[in-house]
Amino acid sequence: MLIGIDLGTTFSLAATIGRNGEPILLPDNTNKNLFHTPSAIHIEGDTAYIGNVIEARLEQNPGLPVIRFFKRNFGEKKPLYIDNDQTPWYPESLAALILKKLMVDAETYTSQPVEGAVITVPAHFNDRQRKCILNAASLINLPILGLLEEPIAAAMHYGITNKKYDKTILVYDLGGGTFDISVLTMNAEGIYVMGKDGLTELGGKEFDEKIGELILNQFKEVLGYELPMDARSLLHLRQISEDIKVELSIPGTSFIDKVCVLGKHTLEVHISRREFEKAIESLLEETEMVMERCLKSIGISTADVETVILVGGSSMIPIIKKRLSKIYSGENQEIHSHEPMKAVTFGAALHAMQLSGKTVDYELPPELRGVTGHNLGVKAINPKTGRIVIDNLVKKNMPLPCISEKTYYTTSSDQKRMRLEIIQYIDKGVEEHSLGHLVIGPLPSNEINYPIKVKIEQRKDGTVWFKALDPKTGMEIEKVFGDDEAGMASLPRQKALVNSTIIIGAA
Repeated sequence: MLIGIDLGTTFSLAATIGRNGEPILLPDNTNKNLFHTPSAIHIEGDTAYIGNVIEARLEQNPGLPVIRFFKRNFGEKKPLYIDNDQTPWYPESLAALILKKLMVDAETYTSQPVEGAVITVPAHFNDRQRKCILNAASLINLPILGLLEEPIAAAMHYGITNKKYDKTILVYDLGGGTFDISVLTMNAEGIYVMGKDGLTELGGKEFDEKIGELILNQFKEVLGYELPMDARSLLHLRQISEDIKVELSIPGTSFIDKVCVLGKHTLEVHISRREFEKAIESLLEETEMVMERCLKSIGISTADVETVILVGGSSMIPIIKKRLSKIYSGENQEIHSHEPMKAVTFGAALHAMQLSGKTVDYELPPELRGVTGHNLGVKAINPKTGRIVIDNLVKKNMPLPCISEKTYYTTSSDQKRMRLEIIQYIDKGVEEHSLGHLVIGPLPSNEINYPIKVKIEQRKDGTVWFKALDPKTGMEIEKVFGDDEAGMASLPRQKALVNSTIIIGAA
């Protein structure tokens, strides 16, 4: 069995292709009415409670430590959680627990082993973040066919379902924790990505927090002081805020009156759609700035976009479509909300079939051609100015896969190794991300100005790989990429930990 997995910030789910050739969601292994697994984990001894079961336990014990939103920490090399046994849990080991639960769900429902999976990733994820997901899959021996960017997965399902070919499509993907923009074209032969951009820390979580602020302000107006918040109050505030956001997203709903119990205080709060829209205006402007930056980076304007697809649960907020309708108001431009909660998973399942060579059987475009999401370079010292600069080797939005080569030289006669810091960044002035250090050596010669050729390959899945060569002999030189002191270096220990942990994922 081949499956597609949407490893989400707030919810995760899996799908496969049914007998009729259509994607179907795979339910929880003990409750066939549950399809979405909340990406939330509570660890208790050798047991991990995952998803829906946690909410029931929180009602009894609001102070229960629950790990959420860890997708935002993918690629970090420090533990996110230390359990009662003082065992560190890293982002990839937490992700592995979710993947393990989804794999059990799939195999229980179909009575077939998972032989291959496609996992989706935010389009703007860098190399370190993508490899974190690959590491998570390796911890549970989940066979990976490939990674697929979330907006591309949604566009694939939309295009194949509606036969919307030969159009320029923009995907506005606003999920629970991340935001992505991708621009692509599509025909019967393939899907061709033109450009992409995004934000790791903007999503439904931030919208919920804005509603939470409105609620707390109303309590303050009535009480005359700020409401003290304990664990139970914070839990209820999070739940109420999310409920109000969902209800205000229903067409025709202009306000919500809801009784809120926070600690010892009860208040009927009134939240209007107008208040909510004003509270999130700066967040929406931020998504539009990223969208504009993406279009500018590939040299097209909003007038060149023919179809906008809204994906992700938070894209269902009505003001988003309303604002985008003003931007894409041309006679031949259209905006569609396409299976916002399922399209990414369905597209991943279709891509699994695509990678397995079954494109003819399922009438899938045989080719998928992505682009780089970041500029990629090496931090180096400018010999003329003595200042540290980034020697850019791979430009953003180059077709994948791509290879770049650059020759560097030793600076002293006793140099035994060369150490280069690898940097990824979306645009000038935007935060730079260090992927780690490429350490080359021992070097073949101790003479000054000895040349070392560095070959950088960015693969179809967006991950980055390196080779170091002696240009005089053509021989490869030993190299290490990364930082050994933490995180990824503990993978063997994490694998033993994850595989010895019991998964409980249903209420």
